[in-house]
Amino acid sequence: MTDIQEISVKSGIRPSECSCEKCKNLCRTPCLGTPEDINKLLEAGYGKRLTPVLWGVGMLVGLTDKPIKMVQPRLENNGWCTFRQPNGLCELHDKGLKPTEGKLATHKPKPNGWSLKKDITWLVAKRWLPLQGMF
Repeated sequence: MTDIQEISVKSGIRPSECSCEKCKNLCRTPCLGTPEDINKLLEAGYGKRLTPVLWGVGMLVGLTDKPIKMVQPRLENNGWCTFRQPNGLCELHDKGLKPTEGKLATHKPKPNGWSLKKDITWLVAKRWLPLQGMF
């Protein structure tokens, strides 16, 4: 099972393709990608548009005791994800390279039975835990 398939099953959220204004505005924060997603972006030549980050949300909500080191799409000086195009859509979408959090992002309410441990962002961030000693 791929990362996105496993995260989709655990979160109860299926990939969606919506281009409404609410969804376009989700690009204010770059979507998190799994290590698998980021490797695909590196292989496709997007390395200069990625950056190392410390994800600290897990600490704020009690899921981790320290930030998680990861590599993610860069947030540009204009306040948008590096892959957001002028029309508001993701440059990576049609290339099949959109990070997992973006593929599963939706403006719809959370599914019944939702919990922090089923949250897409947490499920993506958790994929980076085995790599913490590597960088």
